[in-house]
Amino acid sequence: MSSKELGLAMSGALVGLFIGAVGLAPLGDRIGRRATALLGSYIVAAGMTVSTFAGDLGTLTAGRILTGAGIGTLIAVVAVIFSEYTNARVYPIVMTGYAAGIPIGTVVGSSFVGPVLDEQGWRFAFGLGLGGAILGIVLVHLMVPESLAYIASSRKAGALERFNKLLGRMGLEPVSALPESENLTQKRAPFSEVLRGRLLRNTLMASLAYFLFMVSFYFTTNWAAKYMADVTGDRSVAAQTMSWYGIGGVIGVALFGVVIARRNIYRMTAVVIVLGAGCLAFFGHAATVQMVPFLVIAVTSFFLSAATTGFYAAVPLLYPEKVRSTGFGLVMGVGRIGGISAPTLGGAFFDAGVAPRLTFAVFALPLLLSAIGLLYLYAHVRRGDRADRAEQAGSGAADRPGAHGVLTKEGSK
Repeated sequence: MSSKELGLAMSGALVGLFIGAVGLAPLGDRIGRRATALLGSYIVAAGMTVSTFAGDLGTLTAGRILTGAGIGTLIAVVAVIFSEYTNARVYPIVMTGYAAGIPIGTVVGSSFVGPVLDEQGWRFAFGLGLGGAILGIVLVHLMVPESLAYIASSRKAGALERFNKLLGRMGLEPVSALPESENLTQKRAPFSEVLRGRLLRNTLMASLAYFLFMVSFYFTTNWAAKYMADVTGDRSVAAQTMSWYGIGGVIGVALFGVVIARRNIYRMTAVVIVLGAGCLAFFGHAATVQMVPFLVIAVTSFFLSAATTGFYAAVPLLYPEKVRSTGFGLVMGVGRIGGISAPTLGGAFFDAGVAPRLTFAVFALPLLLSAIGLLYLYAHVRRGDRADRAEQAGSGAADRPGAHGVLTKEGSK
């Protein structure tokens, strides 16, 4: 299988990410977050198995689509579980740890797997992925709880007992009745819920902002390393570039969680997106200067990975618990369309002979538009929150669920 064919098959994972986020993640609002996370884990393992033993391009592509579908499901559902089990004080830090998986994986892959691919072959990498997927299944079975919000809304037999069992594991007192709220009422058509009223505006603006961000993010991921290899004439530089990219991402994710713990998620995410745009534009000018491009790509990744954390933290909170998996999955899925188109768009610029400096500057522009979209979204969210507080004050409501789930940091309803 040629390198071009292998690259084509690998792009199937991005298609799968879209399928998982939009088509499967909404099941979290219907059959439960934990059940959907298990489904995603098994799909990843199946995809990795098909990829490892694929004998032709079509089979490998199918394996990558399967793997991507499972990962897309997990990205959305696990983030929702985190959003429902953490309070406002630690939420940004928890989401930091969650988002750190992407840059950590980049570092591990480029540092330990990349250098041995020529010797061991691509099946070796997929085999390692299969081992990780099996471990993931075990961990989900042992450690991932069902969403309290889903249990409260399901009203199935034994729901109260399950609810109190989870409260006991968290060191909280049991309740005599399940929480009741419009936010917890399950919908038979969750897509229609996130596509009307105030949630429609949230969905459209968040999807557009994340789509634009993903265009620049995946352009950088796919073309920065190749560009460095072409400039230097040394293929080994590509792996080195991705190592720096991953290191910058890990640091960016870690620090961003601490920064936004006491600040507004939307505004801080917009700030790091703009800074990332500046670094990406500068990278096209710095690529021929010794060591400078590695530092620049690390700083670029620092800001882009921090922004990824911001999106993961901010988007789930735009939706009530009853449709949170659907809303978050839809936004993530639309963003993946940007990721799918980015490598092709970047290739079209390079094939057309556009100067690399200009190309990197052009692909920094979607980041600026993404930041503007986030700030616009924040303005509307803040206005809506003020209206909600005024309505609650007028009705005397004092038992509204917390921002992140059915529990507030003071305890259960």
